[in-house]
Amino acid sequence: MTPARSRAAATIVGLTLSGVLAVTAANPARAHTTGGPSASNYRTEVSGLQPGTADVVASLGPDREQIEVAVTGNSTVIVLGYRDEPYLRIGRQGVFENRSSPAVALNRDRVPRGAAAKRSPLQPPRWVRISSSSVARWHDHRAHWMGRRTPAAVRADPDHRHRIESWQIPLRINGTQAAINGALVWIPPPSPWPWVAIAVGLAIAVGFAARTRRARAAMGGALIAAAAAGATHVWAGQPFSDASGGGAAFEVTPSLAAVALALIALVWLVRRGVWSAAPLVVLAGLFVFVSGGIADLSTLSHANVPSRLEPSAARGLVAVALGLGLGLGLSGAARLRAPQPET
Repeated sequence: MTPARSRAAATIVGLTLSGVLAVTAANPARAHTTGGPSASNYRTEVSGLQPGTADVVASLGPDREQIEVAVTGNSTVIVLGYRDEPYLRIGRQGVFENRSSPAVALNRDRVPRGAAAKRSPLQPPRWVRISSSSVARWHDHRAHWMGRRTPAAVRADPDHRHRIESWQIPLRINGTQAAINGALVWIPPPSPWPWVAIAVGLAIAVGFAARTRRARAAMGGALIAAAAAGATHVWAGQPFSDASGGGAAFEVTPSLAAVALALIALVWLVRRGVWSAAPLVVLAGLFVFVSGGIADLSTLSHANVPSRLEPSAARGLVAVALGLGLGLGLSGAARLRAPQPET
């Protein structure tokens, strides 16, 4: 290896390790690079509104975790907080939040951190409009599994569905007491090994094809597929982010970086050839492997997946990212030596 290529290889390795660390540290608690809830085996189900009202509908939001209440007529709905204080007001005038309610702070995080707010004296309502629509969505800890230990029924028989507990969120609809009713259920987890096998098979296929006379076409096709997988990953996870503004942009940065690197490596591959593009192929492959695969590895072994895609499709996307990323990384690494005649 020439000194120039040695320095280039060392630079690529350093950048790759820095990127891997950045992606891994960006969101370790969620293990999901687009933010929002992580994969789990607990599912929230809404059974309905009691008593029912024609112009008020209660359901799960698009992320299948938030509670959604939509008012289609002239009714006014008051959602009560954890101390039966007014928390949200929903009607034709929009959605209003009572900033004096402890639930405002508690519901900002999926794991509540404001224990002191529960004990402080309640203040008079201070309503602030947060939306002009008549649809409210919020994380409500009464509708999530908040236990630290696996329920006894699940420990005894984890391979079957279990109804863990019922939950209820109190409301007032036009001054009348009402409630959203639902349940928390356990869904048996799938086996991750078929998806791991697909990822390994795909990595082997990419590595083998990159050693043939059609190496440039094989690596180019893999880079295109990796970029498409990364873009789909960002799109599929977008509704599940609970961040806003700069936070939401930061959460998708690793995945967008993987897409950008795959496209840059593709252009370099087409214009300069396999040997010249090898360092970029390594970097793109490892970013795809980490941001679209390792960061979402829990998707393979959990029943509920935070994705617009069906669970099997979401697991397939992770397997593709793992396989393509690893295959590209190894194929590019095999070319990090003195240039040879183009194939």
